[in-house]
Amino acid sequence: MKKLFFTSVLLLLLACNSEDENPIVDRPTEFEYYDSIEFDGLERSYYVHLPKNYTKSVSYPLLFAMHGGGLLGYEGIEAQSQLSELSDKESFIVVYPEGVKTLGFRTWNAGDCCPSATLLKTDDIGFIHELLQKLTSELSVNSKKVYATGFSNGGQLAYTLANRYPDKFAAVSAVAGVLQDFPFNPERNVPIIHFHSYQDQTAPYNGGLSDAPNITNNFPSVDATLQSIANSYNCNVLKETIFSDSNTFDFFRYSDCNENVVIELYVSQDGGHTWPGGKALPNMEISNHFNASALMWEFFKEYEIP
Repeated sequence: MKKLFFTSVLLLLLACNSEDENPIVDRPTEFEYYDSIEFDGLERSYYVHLPKNYTKSVSYPLLFAMHGGGLLGYEGIEAQSQLSELSDKESFIVVYPEGVKTLGFRTWNAGDCCPSATLLKTDDIGFIHELLQKLTSELSVNSKKVYATGFSNGGQLAYTLANRYPDKFAAVSAVAGVLQDFPFNPERNVPIIHFHSYQDQTAPYNGGLSDAPNITNNFPSVDATLQSIANSYNCNVLKETIFSDSNTFDFFRYSDCNENVVIELYVSQDGGHTWPGGKALPNMEISNHFNASALMWEFFKEYEIP
């Protein structure tokens, strides 16, 4: 395995997880590192960022952040979302797993999307689950406060993780990615916060074909995605308008659901297939009417595994 060390090494004594009773192996702490594990016959890579105040005497929430399909792995979503900076401010660990690279592109098998991961039947949820177990054994993680988010194809995978591992992820968020794992019927109702743009042509808000190359999926709309999940959760209040401005953004909530969970939806009037409030890739418009990273973290903090 290869590691790149970005900051100085701090030696800490063996300690116990103060919330989870989880003993942590005594070893140097690297505050940022790139590493890999062998899983399902493949070398699977990931990048970890620890908050600047990290110490083994405290247990921390853990956030998985999955990149979208494309040329970039962790570099893309870390730059877009600025979650590493937020982790320093809010004291949580963030890990950026990477999809398998095929012909220069990294994608995730989130169910019905996206190639080449779907064509190769890559076990990406198995990889995430294995990585969660590894990080929990190596780092001071509060296992009741594990969350997942992702952009585009990575957001699709966040939905899949909620569906397949509801006992591991306290809440999830998707940015510009809709459900692709059917049927959606997790054993526990996982709280969800979703971010999108009405102008998105790659994952169209109203559903349909994507403008992305090699994607032939007829995507469900965002409304259809959240309606089906709300039905699964037996929500009685459907798409309640909390805030609406035709020049900025809309904010909706699905509530009065089983297990007292909620689903929230923020939709920008501008932007496109980007991360609201983050950094845009070259030649891409971004919405700054709200900050998806800050809003999702405030949402996540309200939930933990029962």
